[in-house]
Amino acid sequence: MPFSSDKTSIQMRSETKKPLSIYLETLGCSKNRVDSEIMSGSLLKSRLVIVDRPEAAEIIILNTCGFIASAVAESIERLLALAEFKKTGNCEKLVVAGCLSERYREGLLKEVPEIDGLIGTSDYTKIFDSIQNLLGSSRVESFLSDTPNYSVNNYLAERALSTKGGYAYLKIAEGCSNLCSFCNIPKLRGGFRSRPLESVLNELDSLLKKGVREINLISQDTSSYGIEGDGKTNLYSLTEAILKSTTDDFWLRIFYSYPNRYPQKLFGLMRKDLRLVPYIDMPFQHFSDPVLKRMKRHLTEDQIKKIIDKAFQANGELTLRTTLMVGFPGETEKDFQKLLDWVEKGLFRHLGVFVYSDEDNIEASGFKNKIPEKIKQQRRRLLMKAQQRISKNKNRSLVGQTLKILIEGYSEETELLLTGRTRFQAPEVDGAVLISEGEAKAGEFHQVLITQAHPYDLVGKIVN
Repeated sequence: MPFSSDKTSIQMRSETKKPLSIYLETLGCSKNRVDSEIMSGSLLKSRLVIVDRPEAAEIIILNTCGFIASAVAESIERLLALAEFKKTGNCEKLVVAGCLSERYREGLLKEVPEIDGLIGTSDYTKIFDSIQNLLGSSRVESFLSDTPNYSVNNYLAERALSTKGGYAYLKIAEGCSNLCSFCNIPKLRGGFRSRPLESVLNELDSLLKKGVREINLISQDTSSYGIEGDGKTNLYSLTEAILKSTTDDFWLRIFYSYPNRYPQKLFGLMRKDLRLVPYIDMPFQHFSDPVLKRMKRHLTEDQIKKIIDKAFQANGELTLRTTLMVGFPGETEKDFQKLLDWVEKGLFRHLGVFVYSDEDNIEASGFKNKIPEKIKQQRRRLLMKAQQRISKNKNRSLVGQTLKILIEGYSEETELLLTGRTRFQAPEVDGAVLISEGEAKAGEFHQVLITQAHPYDLVGKIVN
């Protein structure tokens, strides 16, 4: 996701008197996207030019993902492709930012000599100073902190948004302290740190003034918001404060809710204030107690069942999204059948299934009884096939209903169709509504009559 800007730069290089051009590309998750928006905002504030083509840039920055082996491979592949512009384009310096830099550090410089600078996950607001230092040096520069420790007080309210269609992400915390045995996030991002409430509210106000109509709260573990404090501030009080801070018509959605500390009063709040969409993104990972214990998830199947039961008792209109992991070391056929049984209950409207990956910096890599890749992939296919049937049936039940839709703009495939989303479809990870009749602008809410249903997408026409 490259950034672009048509602002005129007054930042000149003293020896050439030409504007310094930057190309910034992002891989990975929505948290990475926010980090890139912070970098982009910092660079634009410093009056640099951000271009949308790497061949036109003097500085190329790649914000990477290093979570699992496949993400590392994608990051390296893209890095090598961008390095070619040092030969064929205007690129003078190639900078690698993000989790890949944090995971491999100086070893990355040895493996990829084309790299000129490394920036970790600690503080992206320093990107301008890092580039200035890099331009004045003939050496490879590492701007990595000793340990990842992003200062949550240094967020920029004025980010350069890269999202279109009326939605944006709002990061409320950084890092994670859960120490699940399959996850390396604490090593890549550091321990959990909540962002101050006032800072969150200030950025919320800034986003709404820009015309954003869907705010998506994100972090590595949103449920733990405020856990370091005096107990008075938590995800529920934050959500209440957000809703009380404005009378604007917007959607508020919460992502990445670790189940153990999720404030269940939110289930009822979703009924009281319809701006808080009845959408719960809660990664359970598994339902078999032996696997959950080895994963260090600190909850049981029975506890998960009680959370889900309470959610639907409080609000029968809830949409539940979860992510599951197959192929964790020692996962038996009985364990997997437990997963499949839960999926086939039809509780989840949206489901993501990940295949366990041995990583060199996770505890589970030392566990015995590894599952063959063929079996892992087979188990994933079975879960997704079961979920596809469920999703299609849930979508069919919506045909003939008129729903409030956030318009995102024209379809990427054709300008003959508009696209939008219902409140139970989150951006980038869920399906969409394809709109075949009517006119609307991106970022507007409209009433849409649903006319067709598919496993992931809906089709409809604007009726207001």
